[in-house]
Amino acid sequence: MNQTETKKNNQGKPGSGEVKIYLSDLWNGVKRLWWVCLLICAVLGTSMFIQAYSNYVPVYTSSATLTVTTQHSASVNSISVYTFYYDASTASQLETTFPIILRSNLLQDAICENMGIDYVPASLNASSVPGTNMFTMTATGRDPQMAYDVLLSAIEKFPSVAKYAVGNIRLEIVSSPQVPTSPSNSSDYMDRAITGVLIGLIIDVIIILVYMVMRRTIKTKDDIKKDLNVELLGSIPEVSFKKRTKQIDESVLFTNNKVGTSFKESLRVLRNLFANALKSKEKVVMVTSTAPGEGKTTASTNLALALADYGKKVLIVDADLRHPSVLGLLGEEEEKLDFYAVTPQYKIAEMEKFNISYMALLKQNKERTFLDVEELKEVFNTVRDDFDYIIVDTPPCGLVSDSAYVAQAVDAVVYVVLQDTVRISRIRDGIESLLATDAKVIGCILNGVKSGISGYGYGYGYGSYGYGRYGYGYGRYGYGYGYGYGEKKKPFIKPKTNEEKTEQPQ
Repeated sequence: MNQTETKKNNQGKPGSGEVKIYLSDLWNGVKRLWWVCLLICAVLGTSMFIQAYSNYVPVYTSSATLTVTTQHSASVNSISVYTFYYDASTASQLETTFPIILRSNLLQDAICENMGIDYVPASLNASSVPGTNMFTMTATGRDPQMAYDVLLSAIEKFPSVAKYAVGNIRLEIVSSPQVPTSPSNSSDYMDRAITGVLIGLIIDVIIILVYMVMRRTIKTKDDIKKDLNVELLGSIPEVSFKKRTKQIDESVLFTNNKVGTSFKESLRVLRNLFANALKSKEKVVMVTSTAPGEGKTTASTNLALALADYGKKVLIVDADLRHPSVLGLLGEEEEKLDFYAVTPQYKIAEMEKFNISYMALLKQNKERTFLDVEELKEVFNTVRDDFDYIIVDTPPCGLVSDSAYVAQAVDAVVYVVLQDTVRISRIRDGIESLLATDAKVIGCILNGVKSGISGYGYGYGYGSYGYGRYGYGYGRYGYGYGYGYGEKKKPFIKPKTNEEKTEQPQ
């Protein structure tokens, strides 16, 4: 069979990748909605238990087994003789009339008169054994003693009432009645509670399925191109630290050896594809996302560190005026940094520990809540020649309008998407708001990629470069052959201040 026929035969059949995505969606739905599912089961189970408990009324049944015979008269020597006998026709007649007599007003009144009560506090019933004259009579009521007394009275008064329907009869007790000691109807508290839990589980399954259908998010790197029509620059795996007795560095940074090799390798590949996506004069790149918590600052800071590790001079700009977080991620305090002013509004500090520079607003401008586009352009033009790359961390574009202003002052934009978190429609709106400012969106970073049953797996996002110029091999941005080394790391060089730029050499 050729490849074309194989492809046709496979059309319409879900592949292992799709099955894994469905299973992962199901698992993620359970993880996120488990408390809702548990609450529904608990509420339904408890409510049905309480309902069964409150509605339960114990009843007691007293029974007796009897034989019935009818009177027959005969003449012996001109003397009438009365005898009682049983035949099949009499049994058939009794079987039909017996329940009717038990429920008749005549019997009810006779019992009330016999017991000196106003009404019969028990229900009477009888069942016959076909083909015999044996009957079982029962009395059921809430009071065990009263059920027993009603049954005895019914046995006593039944023949006098039944003679109007079947003639004179005689009852003989085969099995004597007893005062019941336990209810004849068992409680079903637990059965009702289990039923409530099962109904809750069915509702839970429906909720999770609806959640899976309604929640359209970016799950795999293929979704970036398919649903957002944007190139994938790279994917960054989720980082988790095992619990240890000793405290360790748990900063999610490229420079932290505890983050794992997959995290660092993904950033190296991201760095290479990022450099490939930019033109020669494009240096100022803004990093943003749709919503808070997608790892925008983590991605931008680690991209800067990965570029610096490759020997590039990098400036990272914290343009989030409301919630600056770059220094917090790096574990630094602004008061301890040695800043110098580059413009009346902005200052730069060299962070030799990380081989990068950091730009922030001057203290007297901290009250500002907006960014001026022309001012930003002037700042970036002032420092452009001193750095290979300027990474600008901005607020989420789906939250405030700051990113739209910054986008007009940069050369390109990188968009961070946290895996399976924000709806695709919101991400599209965020990207379109940037494109409306004529910003150049060079690609997306898929962040927080999970592996295993709860995730979708991840790759480093090599795209179609293979072993070409920017692949994982020979080219300028590669690592040599396999895991070799590229160009040597350059020493950190402090950028010149404005005064040093204008100073003439002696």
